[in-house]
Amino acid sequence: MGQQGPRFNYFLSRPSSKGRRPPAWIRPAQWALLAAWFSFAHWITAGEGFKLLAASFYNFYGIFTDEIVWGQAVLPNLGLVSLAVGGLLIWLQVVWRRCGASVEGRDGAWHWLGRRGGPEAPDLVARTPGGAWVRSGGRWAYVAHGFVDDKGRDWIVRCGAPAAPWYHPARAASPLAGMLVVLLGCAWALQIPVERNRRLRSEAARAVWEGKEGKEGKAEILARRHPEIRPWIRYMESQGGCDSAPCFQRQLVARLEGLSIGPVFGDETKTLVQLLVLNGWSRLALKLTGPNQPEAFQILVRQDRPAAARRLPQRARGGGLTRRERMDAALLLEEGRYEAAYGALARDADGQPQLQRAVALRAALAYLTGRCAETQRLAALLLAPYAFNQSNLYGDAPAHGLGALQRAARDARVHVSFALGLALLDYLPQAGEQWRTAETMADAAGLPGLLDMDRVLLRRVAPLGPWAAPSPPHGRFAKAVPSGLY
Repeated sequence: MGQQGPRFNYFLSRPSSKGRRPPAWIRPAQWALLAAWFSFAHWITAGEGFKLLAASFYNFYGIFTDEIVWGQAVLPNLGLVSLAVGGLLIWLQVVWRRCGASVEGRDGAWHWLGRRGGPEAPDLVARTPGGAWVRSGGRWAYVAHGFVDDKGRDWIVRCGAPAAPWYHPARAASPLAGMLVVLLGCAWALQIPVERNRRLRSEAARAVWEGKEGKEGKAEILARRHPEIRPWIRYMESQGGCDSAPCFQRQLVARLEGLSIGPVFGDETKTLVQLLVLNGWSRLALKLTGPNQPEAFQILVRQDRPAAARRLPQRARGGGLTRRERMDAALLLEEGRYEAAYGALARDADGQPQLQRAVALRAALAYLTGRCAETQRLAALLLAPYAFNQSNLYGDAPAHGLGALQRAARDARVHVSFALGLALLDYLPQAGEQWRTAETMADAAGLPGLLDMDRVLLRRVAPLGPWAAPSPPHGRFAKAVPSGLY
């Protein structure tokens, strides 16, 4: 019988009647990881996770979300989780195999049990992360750290072989490091399409803000080459500030296309309808709103179409209390029921900030019902338009958003207020000059619809003034409406 030497077992193994066994938690941990992976796979491919990803990607891709979300979110994230779970499962399986192996010294050699051979007579050890390469009889074998004796001493230290020099190539051949490199490489490969699309979106945004307009602009070239970012380009184009008619019309066309291909946020549709009305495309705005929305009632009243407004359902006359009373009063005015309109209009409390539109409507009704003193008082208010409660934008108009448009609308309304105040005091030539100035400013900014309600009031107060011309888009502005929008 040979001389018995020390015995080394893997540190996680446990003794049993049949020898060394792996710890009891490894098998349940493997099944738990598989169950977690299947749960995550269902969540991200068919559950709430997919819905959340689709909702977030819709903000960029609109109608292209279904085809983009898989390649840009679902598969990369599922792949990353699969890599992590797969790496853990491989590690647990390796630990399982190691726990069934042991090495013992006998008859001047090392005998390996539970594994397919091992270094019996080591003559060189090259340590690497996670273990060491051991040479025996001209052959190399990898031995992991963790094979310890009853005193906790590692076999790699106790095997008796000299250490290889630090520059030995075997020191760089670490299975653990190789596995980490493979995992990182796969993770990087999974993120390539995500990073590519992120750069594409950034390039498109920069092209919108810096590029030239027209079919040959960089943004349009990107939209043709990559249709999936077309919704993102249209959304970015709709956020620019405009104070000229051509710019405003291009922005409206971009918003209309965005309405059909996405993305659409919150009250974006209502904003689009209001912008269409201001631009003189009221008929298109009516088609977008439908007959049951409050905007439809307001549009018809602004267009001086009381019969059509009366045919709308009662629920369509929504909005705040003050606005509803004002629109009802305007409708009665258009029907020629001046006293009823005057009674329907709510009176602002004394000392409260007043809106120019409300004062203009009340002043016109006071004039039409023969209330001379009130007409003169309200006309004096209209001749001081800067005292009204209004938006104040100081300095340069904002480069983004609706700031420039608000400033253009405010400046045009100043002259409208002068025009109505002078007309109420029978200074019709001066009122006509102010009206033409306001109309020119509104047309230049692409806001002819801004003057709709004021045109209705001035036609009732002085039927023969320059405001008697047809309302856009029926007149000269009709040519500005892109073909096919109506």
